Amino acid sequence: MLRGVKNIVRGWMDEQDPGPLIHAFLYTLSVFYGLAVKLRLFLYGSGVLKTKKLPCKVVSVGNITVGGSGKTPMTMHLAELFRKAGLRVVILSRGYKRAGSGFAVVSDGEKIHLGPYEAGDEPYLMATRLKGVPVIVGKDRVKSGAHAVRNFSPHVVVLDDGFQHIRLERDFNILLVDSKLAFGNSFLLPRGILREPVSAAARADLVMFKGQGPGTEKTVEAFLSGFDKPVKSFNYMPAGCIDIKDDTVKDALFIRGKRVLAVSGIAEPASFTGTLEEAGAVVEKTLVYPDHHSYTPEDVDEIIKQANEGAVELVVTTEKDAVKLRAYSRKFSGITVFALSIEVKAEGLEALFGEKLGILPHAGCG
Repeated sequence: MLRGVKNIVRGWMDEQDPGPLIHAFLYTLSVFYGLAVKLRLFLYGSGVLKTKKLPCKVVSVGNITVGGSGKTPMTMHLAELFRKAGLRVVILSRGYKRAGSGFAVVSDGEKIHLGPYEAGDEPYLMATRLKGVPVIVGKDRVKSGAHAVRNFSPHVVVLDDGFQHIRLERDFNILLVDSKLAFGNSFLLPRGILREPVSAAARADLVMFKGQGPGTEKTVEAFLSGFDKPVKSFNYMPAGCIDIKDDTVKDALFIRGKRVLAVSGIAEPASFTGTLEEAGAVVEKTLVYPDHHSYTPEDVDEIIKQANEGAVELVVTTEKDAVKLRAYSRKFSGITVFALSIEVKAEGLEALFGEKLGILPHAGCG
């Protein structure tokens, strides 16, 4: 029931008409929300609220909408890019819906200190994927950043979902936009999906459109008509299939032609389904859970039931969901469950960072 209500509300936030009374109520709330956003920006812009600067380069990845636009995959992509260039990198994440408060070190780059529930599914995923890159969680990015500087001496700090966290100054601000969802109905929360007015994009140093391709040109053109910003596109590429029982890895081509049950608890499940289909999988059934869902034994029983009734060959989930479903791997006896690993494909970022930031090895914190 709760999932159905959330779907209805999300429909209102996108393009569906909720009717005049509900529209008036939600619109009124969005006006007050917008005033609060503008007041906060004014207080920081006027210097009443102070910003803090770290003694190293800070690159932020974020968006101005709720839901997924590729923030975490892009954060991992950038961290790996900097690491391969010989730079010391630390990721700062809020750790949304994690069990705990304050800041905590998920990984010091060598050892993982927290599990997926204590760290949050996305920070834990980043910690497992990125060797040699510390990951710190906490709502206060200034405090987390200060800890990172004291303990890890990074050349670059990457903020995951940091566009609205303006208290911490950044050297480069990346705004991600899902070219299919764009800005929904262009209203602020809760009438629409915007965290901030579209005009907030003026703070970005680079705008990146996820999934830009045929049919998305109008979205890009409409956005660019009001802003003079560098624009690039990026896409997801299947990188492999990971068995959640023993972490064995198969080529992404393994799922081509396979009948699969797609299981996801992410902001945009259609994006995951689309990636599976692009990889050649035959998606027979889908099971969709709320974003950052904490799986229960009952959920696992339902997944097994749906897989058996659907006569599918594989259950395929996202890497983010897999970090929690691994705890139930023994229950999946007789059923093969893979996590689809994805990578970001984006071109020209190295040259852009070299030009705009002058990021070179040993050019950050002393």
